[in-house]
Amino acid sequence: MKAILLHEHGGPEQLVYGDTEAPVLATGEALVRVQATSVNRADTVIRRGYPGLKLPLPHILGGDIAGVIEQVSPGITGWAPGDRVVCYPMVLEDGYDGDDFWGVGWQYFGMHRKGAYADLVNVPASSLVRLPDRVPFEAAACLPVAALTAEHALNVGQLAVGRTLFFWGGSGGMGTLLIQLAKRRGVRVITTASSPEKMRLLESLGADHVCNHRDDDVVARVREAAPAGVDAVLDYVGPATYERSFGLLKKGGTILWCGMITGREATVNIQALYLKHASIRGLYLGTVRELQAVVAAVADGTLRPHIHATMPLADAARAHALLESGSYSGKIVLIP
Repeated sequence: MKAILLHEHGGPEQLVYGDTEAPVLATGEALVRVQATSVNRADTVIRRGYPGLKLPLPHILGGDIAGVIEQVSPGITGWAPGDRVVCYPMVLEDGYDGDDFWGVGWQYFGMHRKGAYADLVNVPASSLVRLPDRVPFEAAACLPVAALTAEHALNVGQLAVGRTLFFWGGSGGMGTLLIQLAKRRGVRVITTASSPEKMRLLESLGADHVCNHRDDDVVARVREAAPAGVDAVLDYVGPATYERSFGLLKKGGTILWCGMITGREATVNIQALYLKHASIRGLYLGTVRELQAVVAAVADGTLRPHIHATMPLADAARAHALLESGSYSGKIVLIP
């Protein structure tokens, strides 16, 4: 089969399109022919070398799997060749239903297991989610990592009608999905973008207030929009934005951390934390049921992934370079 192979860690040029052996179907698994995948920040971190993780090389990236079942192993019920699927991006311990997935052993596609930058991938039956015919594969490929993380963050932050959410950089893959998912719940959304064009996009998706984080005093603008502070800040940037994120919280507010673009460590002022009665919650991905929920939202038309570009899988290196340049909005989809 064809795949994008990572032979050594480094820049986008390390992603090489070539031939490799097709996966051998194991007990309890389905062989999925990938119809679409998408590029995530996690892919670029793993490509460069994920801190503390040593991968056997060559490796195949890709946590987003949308495709068609080609073969099922004996004993699997409820699934058959030809079924359209989108795949939960993790493999959990046997018999686990996924509600508290962080408390058990897990493997992530494209990290601990070979991923979706390939023609074929083996997926345990427990990670298969049925994909309605009315959901295109390209849209489905935007959901397992970005939309799942967004939906999970809203649940962890207990964000509902009347609450206010702020997050940095709303024009990325997760941000464009998060705005829509938050507005479905009646959440007030304040976010940022780097250009007037991107600001207009976020407003069209439903954002209530959009700041230009290159030209505006973001803290001042957010305080104008929410004088008492915001209920939650979702921050995937890390130490570069933490102090400002914390300063925007109202008393009793929550920082939701789900990324480390600018580093793995930040200094926390303990006194400020307890005086504000604030909380810091870390999160990643989400549950199988949350993935099913975002698939249903696309199916009913209330969630529309914004796709910046669709490229052949062979152009994965170009897709990574585009993602890292920041000169895009929404998701970048790869088609094998």
